[in-house]
Amino acid sequence: MKRFLMILVTLAMAVSCCGQRVAMPTMFAHRGCWSKAESGEFDIPENSIAAVAMAARMGYAGIECDVRLTKDGKMVILHDKKINRTLRRASDYSKVEEPVYIADLTFEQVRNEYVMESTNPQLRVPIPTLEELLAECKRVGIIPMLHSSVPQSYRVAQEMFGDEWICFTADYELLPPVREFSNCLILYSIDKGTAEEVIPYLEKIGGKCGVSSMKYRLYTPEFCKTLTAAGYQVQASIFKSPREVVAQRNGITYQLSDFSIMPSGKPYDKWSSKGEGSHEWSEGVECGATVVEIDYCGTIEVVVNGNRRYTLTRETAGRDIIGNRHFNIAPKVAVRQVDGTISRVRAKVYKY
Repeated sequence: MKRFLMILVTLAMAVSCCGQRVAMPTMFAHRGCWSKAESGEFDIPENSIAAVAMAARMGYAGIECDVRLTKDGKMVILHDKKINRTLRRASDYSKVEEPVYIADLTFEQVRNEYVMESTNPQLRVPIPTLEELLAECKRVGIIPMLHSSVPQSYRVAQEMFGDEWICFTADYELLPPVREFSNCLILYSIDKGTAEEVIPYLEKIGGKCGVSSMKYRLYTPEFCKTLTAAGYQVQASIFKSPREVVAQRNGITYQLSDFSIMPSGKPYDKWSSKGEGSHEWSEGVECGATVVEIDYCGTIEVVVNGNRRYTLTRETAGRDIIGNRHFNIAPKVAVRQVDGTISRVRAKVYKY
């Protein structure tokens, strides 16, 4: 319980900036903290036990996972309806070319005939059951966010975690019944509507609840402010860069991401510049995060670790914060003025 309370306190974490406060969202790892690598231990499959453990290692508040049913009604963790993208044949590790749906396989077939895709042979394991994944969340002390339309999955989470889990679905009719047996946080997934149109749905759910969306255009400052002022949570769901940074600026409270991270604690090294500049660390980091804080006005471009590019604009002076997780690289940061003024850049590197 203490672990969960400490995690939720991060929602109120803020950074001072020019007399203002920059509130940062609570961070959740989308399908766990997975990573694609050509080789090595960090080729971590999505929705895997290893992805849960890595999320805890990197300090995420929790993980989002996807629940599906096998032909004989067993709850397993898999995002797609088909197994083809993420699984291989267990017998010879060959690709599954013909379409195979998880709902057409018995649990025994899924467990015995297929393994997760990874260049690391040790991570070529069967997909986990819901109970197995939740048990790992409990072991490492992070919060599970169930992206699920399977009502029984909610009961299992409640039995294992009490109220310390998150219910997350676009199927609204499933949500009010959850509140009858749980005081967990409920996130209603939406793709349209104003804050005023959404609030009546949240009022019907009652208790701790909010919205999640992949539609970044919904999340204006007015939208976020109206919902948070009414006591509701606002989750940005897998926005691309630089849209996650803009959503943070606009007032989201939760961030579900494939790459963003906001570490706390002491960095292992840092760099700063008064104005634009670039820096590359000479030492490689096996498993870590790079966080860049930029005070600026106008339009700037930020490139983090060579592959995350952000073009950001501020009409008035302020701060944006970018955090990216990474594996087996020497971190590097480059910030340049496009049509604006950069007053200061701070970059921090964390090791896990």
